[in-house]
Amino acid sequence: MKPVLAYRFFIRILNEGKDTNMKAQSVSGLSVTMKLAEIESLGGDKEVPASVDFPNLIIKRAVLDGGESAGNQTLNMISDLKVERSDLGIHLLNPAGEYIRNWSVIGAYAIKWDMSEFDASSNEVIMETLEFKYEYLREIQ
Repeated sequence: MKPVLAYRFFIRILNEGKDTNMKAQSVSGLSVTMKLAEIESLGGDKEVPASVDFPNLIIKRAVLDGGESAGNQTLNMISDLKVERSDLGIHLLNPAGEYIRNWSVIGAYAIKWDMSEFDASSNEVIMETLEFKYEYLREIQ
């Protein structure tokens, strides 16, 4: 078994039966935390599982020349106060392009769009950041 490298992945947007693949520079927010509640019992106070918490999913990607992008759609939805939920698939690949690990992000909707700084003294690629809330996360086979 070899360690898995983090640079080979893609994102699939599943929206009303239409799949769209999105390439990105980075994805973060694949995480889950169990929240505990304290209850009183005869043997003393105990903590029991109460709920789960999912952080925001953050996708960073290069701005591409030409055509409408997921970033444009995200900006327009947020500006128009539209909540359009979609399921996202995050797919980690091996060097041969085969699936290694897959996650399903359920009920994602855009809450933030951010464009990197324009700087006349730099030749860096312009990046956009898309931030999503989501209902839950599952690893899929």
